Amino acid sequence: MSASIWLLSAVLVLSGPDDRESGRHTTNRYQLDNTLVTLIDEIDIAAQEAGIITDLTVQEGSEVRANDKIAQISDSKAQAAKKVAQAEHEVALAEAENDISVRYAKKAAEVAYYDFMAHKLANKQAKGSTPEAEMKKLHLSWQKGELETEKAQLELDVAKLTAKAKEASVEAADDDIHRRRVFSPIDAVVIEIDKHVGEWVNPGDRIARIVRMNKVRVKGMLALAEVSPIQVADRPITVEARISNNRSVQFQGRIVFVAPELDPSGKYYKVVAEVENREENGTWLLLKGMSPRVTVEAGIAADETKTRR
Repeated sequence: MSASIWLLSAVLVLSGPDDRESGRHTTNRYQLDNTLVTLIDEIDIAAQEAGIITDLTVQEGSEVRANDKIAQISDSKAQAAKKVAQAEHEVALAEAENDISVRYAKKAAEVAYYDFMAHKLANKQAKGSTPEAEMKKLHLSWQKGELETEKAQLELDVAKLTAKAKEASVEAADDDIHRRRVFSPIDAVVIEIDKHVGEWVNPGDRIARIVRMNKVRVKGMLALAEVSPIQVADRPITVEARISNNRSVQFQGRIVFVAPELDPSGKYYKVVAEVENREENGTWLLLKGMSPRVTVEAGIAADETKTRR
């Protein structure tokens, strides 16, 4: 019997003929073997820029939210660079908004034009009243005025582009300052501190290590002979963890991944679930490395069956 035919037979046996005809959803509970609690996120918080740590806002055990500040690297030089960039931007902006040169050049060109036209008209009325050489000078003055206008306009356009460049310099200075502030990317717990106030760090040096605890992963194995992968995909699970000699606590979760392969024995496949963790007296209950009892509610309805390719 081929693997696909065997798998289909297993599904049909577990669902039963009456349930296939009525479309009812049957459930069966199976316990996972070799369970292990792991973390979804373990992050090394590193420095992006070199410098001395001037402030550390967390300690081991601190809980942080996403975008909470963890540390500050000296940014006095970056702050000074920003002030210079801002001043240069203000100067460039003032020059970009000043069109006096353009307006003056236009007026000068107009005067030169009317002067030339007046002498030209006078020559028509009294030929030779203005010598030809003088007329050429007047014409040249008019043309010079036109060119001076174009030049002034070009200088104004360049000033506007310079102002934009200076604005970008201010933004770059802001980014330089921001890169010296170390933030948490997620909601997490600080479990290690590697650097302290007064210590020098280089880019890439780890300052702290954080882990996500409000949601964890639980991995385990299921026997193919007992339940098929299609019956456990996206199904709810119950996790029972012993936290003391006389106390167990239950958690709810859901399977998020079913491995598309079997283990070397050819009998088991791995499943991964995500489980909402919780605190009690400031301590998280599900911890990395625990091996809890995990039960999955496997089941599938005939009208919900999907062919996986």
